[in-house]
Amino acid sequence: MWIYNNIRITVVDLKEQFEQILPKLQPIDAGTIYQFFGYINPSFPLQCFVVGKSDKDAIEALAQTGVAYTLSGAGYVYGDFYLEKATFQWMTSYKQTFREDKSSTDLIFKAQLDLVKA
Repeated sequence: MWIYNNIRITVVDLKEQFEQILPKLQPIDAGTIYQFFGYINPSFPLQCFVVGKSDKDAIEALAQTGVAYTLSGAGYVYGDFYLEKATFQWMTSYKQTFREDKSSTDLIFKAQLDLVKA
């Protein structure tokens, strides 16, 4: 079971992306010169399923708070993350079986959550 700020989600894909800021200068008669200007906090594009409109609305609200929330799952706490962007796609189904604590007729959303490490 995966949880983001006490909201249960079913994760199907999690990637980790790390970047640093490395501009390069190409002098006319010399080799390339790299300058390190810092790094960008790791980002985690997370694909998941969200069951129920109330959970979808709760996740949408997290994108407007400017607060980092805890992501945990698979027996591990990944840390606190800002929700930079959330994209939802409604899935057609006659019966949901992801979560037994919710009605079998609840809506299912396929979601892309772009999380940034705090």
